[in-house]
Amino acid sequence: MAVDAIDDNPVLGFGYGTFADSFRLYRDDKLAAHFDKTHNTYLENIFELGWPAAAILFFCVGWLMVTCLVGAQQRNRDWVYPATGVAATMLVGIHSFFDFSLQMPAIAITYACIMGVAYAQSHSSRDIRTL
Repeated sequence: MAVDAIDDNPVLGFGYGTFADSFRLYRDDKLAAHFDKTHNTYLENIFELGWPAAAILFFCVGWLMVTCLVGAQQRNRDWVYPATGVAATMLVGIHSFFDFSLQMPAIAITYACIMGVAYAQSHSSRDIRTL
């Protein structure tokens, strides 16, 4: 049903955070329970943001992961930090197909902190120029 809703408004979506209210338009008698999440973060983001904005969001997270992957491969020292960022992104990325864990503040903040450290350590300190 969420895919049918996405087909109705693929470019702009329904608005961020409006899944619970907007999905009521597409519910039928097969669903007895109230759903305020899709249990698939990717579908919910596309539903709420539309394809273009969701694609940019997915691209940005993917870019962070690729940067950490390159950093883990190129660094001789402290490579474990960007490798942890890659592992954390893979973990939440795969889990997001089945649940909405990144919408829980504790998990989102923990992931953001891990990625902040991982991205910062993806570059050598010799590459950063000081003023």
